[in-house]
Amino acid sequence: MRRRRLLLSGGVVLGTSLGTTPVTAALQDDTDDDREEPDPIEFSGDGVTVTEEFEIEGGPTVIEGVHEGTSTFDVRAVPNEHEQEYRLLSHIGGFDGSTGAFLEDGAYVLYVDADGPWELIVRQPRVSETEAEEPPVSISGSGTDWIGPVLLDGDATVGAVYDAESPFRIAVVPQDAENNDFVWNGQELVFDAIGAFAGVTAIHTDGVGYVTVDAADEWTIEIE
Repeated sequence: MRRRRLLLSGGVVLGTSLGTTPVTAALQDDTDDDREEPDPIEFSGDGVTVTEEFEIEGGPTVIEGVHEGTSTFDVRAVPNEHEQEYRLLSHIGGFDGSTGAFLEDGAYVLYVDADGPWELIVRQPRVSETEAEEPPVSISGSGTDWIGPVLLDGDATVGAVYDAESPFRIAVVPQDAENNDFVWNGQELVFDAIGAFAGVTAIHTDGVGYVTVDAADEWTIEIE
């Protein structure tokens, strides 16, 4: 499984899973919401499964996944106490990547639709604004991944280039979704395209955020 790797950029922490090194650095405890980062939650199985119940404290939630099957790999977070469920992953065939969404606090299960062995790790990152990377940020990668934390000011722009003939989707996951009218299904949608793509747009998230990329091939993203 590709694990989140902490990169040092300009003296601050930039998280991405472009490498294979497990996380070894601990985040500071003095986060903006005064909460420590919860321990990772790990699940594994084979085929269609509903996981055991687990708790989400409320905030950005990262899912790292591996699927060794050849057909559907669909992962949804289903809450016990409110109606909205969150589609986190939807892929065909083998998979090794990361994604995320802002989940409300409460008890959840993961519904996994798969045709082979799979592994999932649930992380709930907590960082302060001083720990987040300030734009400009430029990242190149491949496949489904997430980038962050990045400190956004509500007027930042995101530029992206993608050369493959397959779906390409970018979204922002805020650390604080309160009063953010642009967040739906736990994300602020930035781009949603099929095929080769190049474009720039504004994002509305103000504060610490993470960028999720859903793709099958190589991409480049610049945040300014």
